[in-house]
Amino acid sequence: MGADPELRFETPERVLLSLDLAGVGARAFAWLADVLCIFLCWVTALLVYSVSGDLLREVQALTFAGQLLAVAAVFLSGWGWDVAWETLGGGQTPGKRLAGIRVVRTDGAPVGVPESLARNLLRAVELPLGYAPGVLAVALGPRRQRLGDLVAGTLVVRERRYDLSQYGPPAQAEERFAALRGRAGALLSAEEFERLADFLRRRPALDPGPRARVAGRLAAALAARAGTPGLADGEAEAFLEALAAYHAEGR
Repeated sequence: MGADPELRFETPERVLLSLDLAGVGARAFAWLADVLCIFLCWVTALLVYSVSGDLLREVQALTFAGQLLAVAAVFLSGWGWDVAWETLGGGQTPGKRLAGIRVVRTDGAPVGVPESLARNLLRAVELPLGYAPGVLAVALGPRRQRLGDLVAGTLVVRERRYDLSQYGPPAQAEERFAALRGRAGALLSAEEFERLADFLRRRPALDPGPRARVAGRLAAALAARAGTPGLADGEAEAFLEALAAYHAEGR
């Protein structure tokens, strides 16, 4: 099998970004891992409840409508697992974290509640068919999107690991931005770190003007967040290098 495809797009600031799309294998592994986690949660809850009551007898005592609602609640808990983890866990369920993949919007931004709800709601269409439509769409589609991803405008991408040793802060930046050490991990989310690392890696290919503007905007926003005094001319990229290097240290 060949490598998973890469999606490339350019931001309005002329920064070329790329996302490594996850294929069927990684997504299937993540799904199986999540199913196992959900099953273990159900079994644990059943065992805990059984200590103080007879769950099976109580379910049998319900009306038919009540039994249907109980079964629906069990299935909804599994469906809600993905929504809760994707929106609160940076696009990653435990299974996706194990597989090294995450859900993002098609522009690379973090997935939100509406997108996660939409992509997971469409499982109701794919599940009765054994996920066959989803498997075919991911295997054959240019963006590796199943039906839920197409409707929600989301992608499943591979996590990136960057070697930022080449961006270690120079001697003058080491002293100037030493206050970032130990704090950089809390200043950037995983998605923001990936975007910063992508910019640092690709900046040699950018024209000087757009490169300086993008670096200035990024540095100004992140310096304000870090509480760093105003950056002098020419310090933007040194600040970004220091921030990325200290963030990588923390990882």
